[in-house]
Amino acid sequence: MKTIILLLDGVGDRTFAELGGKTPLEYARTPKLDLLCRQAETGIMVPWRQGVPLGTEMAHFILFGYDPAKYPGRTVIDAKGEGLPIEKGRVYMRTSWAWTEKRDGGFMLRDRFTQELSRDEALELSRALPKEFEGCRFEWVFSYDSHGFLVMEGEGLSSMISDADPFYKDQHVMKIEPFETDDEKAARTAGIMNRYLLECSRRLYYHEINTRRMEAGMQPANFLMIKWAAEHSDSTPFHVQNGMRGAVLGQSRLMRGLAQLLGMDYMKYDTLEDAIERAIEGDWDFVHVHTKAPDEAAHTKNPLNKVKAIEDIDDRIGRLVEGLEDTLLIVTGDHSTPSGGALIHSGEPVPIMFIGNGLRVDDVDTFGERSCAKGSIRMNGTDLIPMILNMTDRAKLCHLRSGPRDILYTPQQVNKLESE
Repeated sequence: MKTIILLLDGVGDRTFAELGGKTPLEYARTPKLDLLCRQAETGIMVPWRQGVPLGTEMAHFILFGYDPAKYPGRTVIDAKGEGLPIEKGRVYMRTSWAWTEKRDGGFMLRDRFTQELSRDEALELSRALPKEFEGCRFEWVFSYDSHGFLVMEGEGLSSMISDADPFYKDQHVMKIEPFETDDEKAARTAGIMNRYLLECSRRLYYHEINTRRMEAGMQPANFLMIKWAAEHSDSTPFHVQNGMRGAVLGQSRLMRGLAQLLGMDYMKYDTLEDAIERAIEGDWDFVHVHTKAPDEAAHTKNPLNKVKAIEDIDDRIGRLVEGLEDTLLIVTGDHSTPSGGALIHSGEPVPIMFIGNGLRVDDVDTFGERSCAKGSIRMNGTDLIPMILNMTDRAKLCHLRSGPRDILYTPQQVNKLESE
């Protein structure tokens, strides 16, 4: 049996007075999602831990059956999505060209991403950065807009360092410190990076490009902001981890990078209708159809924009309500994205529904956060793959030792004991 997940990124939300005390999903007109809901076993899912906001990539890492403790970091996933090799012995950091002002003995963040910065300007600024510093080698790699990667190479380094990027406005650039460790390598790396960023800022503050931009009334790119330090790590391929051939259908570098990290096929689609058709016709065991539209709409901090995005999705999923043979269909989100307030993502649970033969269909008839909370399922994101394996008759009795590693699924092939 095939599994298709329709993943509505950031679909969960909070309630808003302008929506009559409803969430955008509850307020939206969604006849197709509601029709599926009336055929489903429904419930509510905590992506990881109650109240803990997740980024898209970590939420998916968990939903795809991996231990959060083995999460390799966003930078590794981004790099794979953009074709940057991750080599052993190097530390990789995500960067952005930022606008800061010297204030109160620090660097006050004005904008994390310098606006209207051209690729040529970014490359010219990067030439001013130190290539050798305190015995380490540095290389800056362009990504897109004001984004890039910083690659650090040297002896005795560690990626276990905190971020300089405070992530929120009206905050100072943060001092980099060892993160959750007393390791001397982390302390050394943090110290080098603090001094490196100060040297970068000294070179950038009065760079001719920034002088020219300020004279034109544009934001300067006077600080190299870093975050998410990471190193090379290996993840068990998805088909080995979960016993299913998997594919991701998406429209972003992030989803491509995640698929490559986990050894899944990746296909970029043009329209949601096209993605759904490919998911149905493809010969994978597990197909993840990802749409970023609800999350992007929520980031505008206008609940009505998210309502429109959800209604547009509902208009496009007609093929899913026609009835799929020998298929387990799941509709859910990866996290909640509030359409108001200060948080980028929030920690509320998300609704989920399972449609397939033999499931215990409950009495929920509308797809929403509070309606699905009245359904029969209470689960965490770590439960998703085990539930899929169970619902598709792939689950193994937990105490069986089927081969050299502990797995959740019944293996299709075994290492046979050969006869003499």
